[in-house]
Amino acid sequence: MFKSFKETIKHSAIYGLGNISSKLVGFLLLPLYTDYLTTSEYGILAIIEITGQILVSVFSLNIGTAMMRWSSEEKEESKKKSIIFTSLVATLIIAGLLLIILLPFSAKFSEIFFKTETFTDYFILLFLTSAFGIYNLIPLTIMRLREKSALFATLTTLKFAVTLLFNIYFLAYLKMGIEGILISQLIGQALLFLFSIPITLKNIVPKFKLSVLKEMINYGVPLVFSTIFALAFTMSDRFIIKIISGEASVGLYSLGHKIASVINMLILQSFQLGFLPIAYKKLGDPDEKRFFSKTLTYYTLLLVAAGLSVALFGKELLEILAQKASFRAAYSVIPIIAFAFVLKGIQYNFSLSFHYSKKTSYNALIVIISAIVNVTLNIWFVTAYGYVGAAYAMLISIFVMMLLSYYFGKKVYPIPFEIKRITVIIFIGAVFFTFSFLINDYSLFIRLIAKTAILFLFALAVLKSKVFNEDELSGLKRGIKDFAALVRRKNNEK
Repeated sequence: MFKSFKETIKHSAIYGLGNISSKLVGFLLLPLYTDYLTTSEYGILAIIEITGQILVSVFSLNIGTAMMRWSSEEKEESKKKSIIFTSLVATLIIAGLLLIILLPFSAKFSEIFFKTETFTDYFILLFLTSAFGIYNLIPLTIMRLREKSALFATLTTLKFAVTLLFNIYFLAYLKMGIEGILISQLIGQALLFLFSIPITLKNIVPKFKLSVLKEMINYGVPLVFSTIFALAFTMSDRFIIKIISGEASVGLYSLGHKIASVINMLILQSFQLGFLPIAYKKLGDPDEKRFFSKTLTYYTLLLVAAGLSVALFGKELLEILAQKASFRAAYSVIPIIAFAFVLKGIQYNFSLSFHYSKKTSYNALIVIISAIVNVTLNIWFVTAYGYVGAAYAMLISIFVMMLLSYYFGKKVYPIPFEIKRITVIIFIGAVFFTFSFLINDYSLFIRLIAKTAILFLFALAVLKSKVFNEDELSGLKRGIKDFAALVRRKNNEK
């Protein structure tokens, strides 16, 4: 089991590098965005980018996830490659249909979203980028399936670098505004498409299996419905804020959300990319459920520590990245959203029971209920409290989703999660999260000293709670010593 933990950490870390690079462009460019865009323009950009995420998530039909599930079970290499080929062909057809259907209505989309046809070109660029994004899910999934995490990180880093450079060129030098940002994103996706062709060709056998595709679609369709409601869950807040409070409020909320999503970028997404292929391979092992249970306990501690760090230092990070004072009010939502992402990471582990048992319809049910709760709370809270209310709506809704995932997960694939230990860690974290609201009005020096002390006290509280036994603490200490020795050895080699 220790070997499996090491593999999870190794691949999550490498995927993390690639994932960071693909998301980091948004952070590195925040000073540029907040200098050359107004809060309203940043809100428009946020709406367009969210629309792109919706298109990719819905039109991909979760074929990539299904491909990984079916390929993981197949022992014969040629059959595995034919499954990949089938998935590739289906994805190409879907991406083509998306362009054929949506491109003629670009002006209409601009009118519906922004009550003017001025932004027609934005939607043309958006649809082209989304088509590439749908296709690119397949080669990226192939890399995960083959555990080519280093290649994954290399290609996504290359995409990041190119997107970053073109963003600077189009925005700072050509003064193209939002259009320049969207062109940069299109170039990045097109480049990823070109450079992933070799690994895609290497992993296919040109044999289309319609019967397998039908099975994968049956597996993926419930996930599509859950994806739609998940998108309503995670992204409807921006649209509701736009309707109730205007585009400037969308810009502020989106900026705060982006800062808080550091935990999502560094921890949640990296873990999901690295863990799921290993989890599928563990199915059938005698210690599979113990492995899943222990993983969540240690993962929860990492999530809470990371979330607390983001909540505490979010204001300082925002002050560094935001060039205009008008953007800095966004810090008020950072601690709330950071804690919501902590609960989201735990919920994801509970929901894996539906994937292990192939009963993904439960995902749809849970997300539908949670999305209804989220939209209702957003309308209520945003009307009463502005964009800060959307952050509280997100926190409460994810908490509901977490409880439902645990309840139904026990029915289809019961895993003996260490709920008492997880609850203690979350409770300790929640207590210290409250301090992030209390000390932001002091001077920078006092804030930094106080926030560093809070992190130290959190670690001390976890140790004193005895939530981890002596063997686990000894293993942690050994891991830290081994890592320190590795760093020293690398430095000596230099």
